[in-house]
Amino acid sequence: MRQILLQAVTMALVAGGPLLADSVRTDSGAQTGTIVGATKDAVQLSKGGSNVEIPTNEIVEIALDAEPFDVKTARRMVQNGQFADAIDKLQGVEGGNNELVKQEIDFLRAYSMGKLALAGSGDRQKAAQALLGFATSSSNSFHFYDVARMLGDLAVSGGDYASAAKYYGGLKSAPWPDYRMSAQVLAGRALLAQDKTAEAIANFDEVMAANATVSGAARQKSFAAVGKAKALAASGKPAEGITLAQKVVDNADPDDKELFGRAYNALGLCHLKQSNPKEALLAYLHTDILFYTDPEIHAEALYYLSNIWKDLNDPDQATDARNLLNDRYPGSIWANRQ
Repeated sequence: MRQILLQAVTMALVAGGPLLADSVRTDSGAQTGTIVGATKDAVQLSKGGSNVEIPTNEIVEIALDAEPFDVKTARRMVQNGQFADAIDKLQGVEGGNNELVKQEIDFLRAYSMGKLALAGSGDRQKAAQALLGFATSSSNSFHFYDVARMLGDLAVSGGDYASAAKYYGGLKSAPWPDYRMSAQVLAGRALLAQDKTAEAIANFDEVMAANATVSGAARQKSFAAVGKAKALAASGKPAEGITLAQKVVDNADPDDKELFGRAYNALGLCHLKQSNPKEALLAYLHTDILFYTDPEIHAEALYYLSNIWKDLNDPDQATDARNLLNDRYPGSIWANRQ
């Protein structure tokens, strides 16, 4: 959840005066004070007469004293995958004279538009325009890396892989190994989308072999393992893929819904490639029932469930899965596949 939780930060170019009772929560605890400055890489917090610099990659959440309650509520909705609700909650909400609050409102709205577009229930072009507009007006924003990734994901969903590489490249400029590893994982997924399995595996292998011990590195290695599992399935080695994906399931943080959803989807694909539809069904049902908060991941699971139920001679379940896919994610790449 770190990528989504980072959206809680109120940062960027500090144009106004000091803010009161700001709270910055990291994995090691919370700090309170006044946010006096920020860049894409760190937040400066004034506390007890001295300034503390907190790197972006250590931040779990920031609560800004000056933001309206509706902004706090919208942020929670984003964290819970309720992107349409978040946009509705932000309707008519203004930041007043506080530039940081204005930026937070703009970001949460643009990010939610992006997630809806990726799920096929929003306009991809409008979402990209909103994100690019935010990047232009707040070029040194603390949300820089979230915006770069979202723009890359939107480009991949539209088949614009050259632009995706450019946007993902923004993560490569990060000073932390886990963020740079994330850039490679995302690039590997883009290669998979182009059926370039050998190149994708090379990307994933490099991440898995990285000598990085910072917080977040293990998670990126797990994402790389899951990506490699899907690539192995696509290249005729599903048994090896099952071993990789199952290891992630056995060892990952049970609260990491994105990682578990991707891992179970990878297991499902591997079992399908082994002509084992019942095991594939169980894997995809895990995503559908337990790890459905990410629209892209859930849409993928529903697509395969609709086909597997059909192959297992259960047309009612197949229809239910397909209807849910079409209703909830109508413009997604998965809804457009047969």
